[in-house]
Amino acid sequence: MIVLSCKKNKDKNSCPTDMVSLAGVYKITAYTYQTSATAPPQDYYNQVFPDSCERDDLVTLNQNGNYIYTDAGMVCSPAGDAQGTWSVSGTTITIDQTASTIASFDCKNLVLTNSNVITTGDKENITFTKQ
Repeated sequence: MIVLSCKKNKDKNSCPTDMVSLAGVYKITAYTYQTSATAPPQDYYNQVFPDSCERDDLVTLNQNGNYIYTDAGMVCSPAGDAQGTWSVSGTTITIDQTASTIASFDCKNLVLTNSNVITTGDKENITFTKQ
């Protein structure tokens, strides 16, 4: 008789939120907005990215703190390529001097949250999916 056993990871939906773990190529796959803490989240993906040429773009977070935004797939006119810097401190990720809270990271999906974006008490969630 063969008996196999394994230890389950108690927090299997969480990965370290450090530069090494977060580094990779991502695509923005969801964008929701809540007008207040009690309001239901609304899908704003198509409002934020109205042109289909924006919905296939890629963000590469390099371990050295640089990022590259690539106007991939269907290229917009003009192309939206960009580059800049990013860093992480605890649950805060800063991209080009704009700080966001890391709401979750499961090694595949990175969800960033920002509050008080348009009005006091509102909240946006942006989901980046590793490619």
